[in-house]
Amino acid sequence: MASNFIKKVFNDSLTSSSIPNELYEKYNVKKGLRNANGTGVLVLLTKISEVHGYQMVNGQKIDDEGHLYYRGYDIFDLVKFNKQRYGFERICYLMLFSKLPSNDELNNFHELLSENYLLPQSFAEDVIFKNITPSVMNQVQKAVLNLYGFDEDPDNSSSFETLNKGLNLLAKMPSLISYSYRAKKHYIDGLTLHIRNPKKEYSIAENLLRMSRKHGNFDQLEVETLDLALILHADHGGGNNSTFANLVVSSTATDIYSSMCASLGALKGPRHGGANRAVRDMMLAVIRKIGLNASEDKITMVVNKILDKAFYDKKGLIYGIGHPVYTISDPRAILLKQKCKELAELKGQMEKFNFYSKFEEIAIRELKKRKGPTFNCCANIDFYSGLTYEILGINEDLYTPIFACSRMVGWLAHNIENKLYCDKIIRPAGKYVGDINK
Repeated sequence: MASNFIKKVFNDSLTSSSIPNELYEKYNVKKGLRNANGTGVLVLLTKISEVHGYQMVNGQKIDDEGHLYYRGYDIFDLVKFNKQRYGFERICYLMLFSKLPSNDELNNFHELLSENYLLPQSFAEDVIFKNITPSVMNQVQKAVLNLYGFDEDPDNSSSFETLNKGLNLLAKMPSLISYSYRAKKHYIDGLTLHIRNPKKEYSIAENLLRMSRKHGNFDQLEVETLDLALILHADHGGGNNSTFANLVVSSTATDIYSSMCASLGALKGPRHGGANRAVRDMMLAVIRKIGLNASEDKITMVVNKILDKAFYDKKGLIYGIGHPVYTISDPRAILLKQKCKELAELKGQMEKFNFYSKFEEIAIRELKKRKGPTFNCCANIDFYSGLTYEILGINEDLYTPIFACSRMVGWLAHNIENKLYCDKIIRPAGKYVGDINK
């Protein structure tokens, strides 16, 4: 009865409390921190990473090939060492210290991380394996916040202490993720509980594979593939949602555990880090409907049904196609697609890979037909990351947590940079457009 009352009052209030779109235009308020042409409103300066997908020429947005830069290095150049060990760790070093490490520096950096791999004694039993939730991301978020209590000086938010605490968190992410996943599989899904300690000599990618798998084994291509995924997800400009959430919370001078939890909460959402699961769910529905051997005509039919809001979730969106910045191409999708194909060939999954590739091609073609000849769009990394994880045998519960493990270094780098060069509380203004009752 009470819930019906609240629902009625809420529905009745919607009309009087609505804010028309015209008011955003009237007061020049940037809805969603977006300009009218879809570009993001500039709110910070950074030297950590840059996302390029278009040029502005005489006030006009001109589509361009996509590029992602970490500290000025093009991602296409940075992944050339991907077959070497500690590729993701090399990128972490670059982001945090503004230069690529020598072999000695990389080994020392890995040693520093590996010394922090283990969780505090009894932490898994007392924190992770109690009060289990269906979401691994929420479990990880809870665990990160609980690590505050194991820090001798948790509220020290100086730049150097933020670095130390952030590296400690980054090093522990494979354990936090794997144990949270295993707890969920055991206590909620009813499977046998398998847990392993991280190996000090292993990279973050190697430990993620070892600790999340029942058998704990992996091959070189699997490590290369996951390591590449970590590299490609490590950062994406300072304006992405979870990084901005981190900076907003951090700007209050609170502890890093709270800041990282804010980022984890933001990343969990299907509009951000959870997008690869949305792609996978959509593609599973498509494959169930028309099969992996579907003709081009059948794929075209189902693509248009999705766009017409007549199939899948009926929102008219093709998940994994299109991006707010990238227009002609997403460099991350290009690189991950190449590695995914290599992995699919090894694992006998080329039929599924070819279906995804054909679906991507047709979806882009049909969108261009609807939007006009000047419209450009491309597959983004989410379109192939879920498929890559699936071929790796990684459960969908781990898709977004792995993204979080990778992006933590980006959050940390921006957190420190903002402390050093901005050090102002982020407090945007809002315009009141309601009535004044006298």
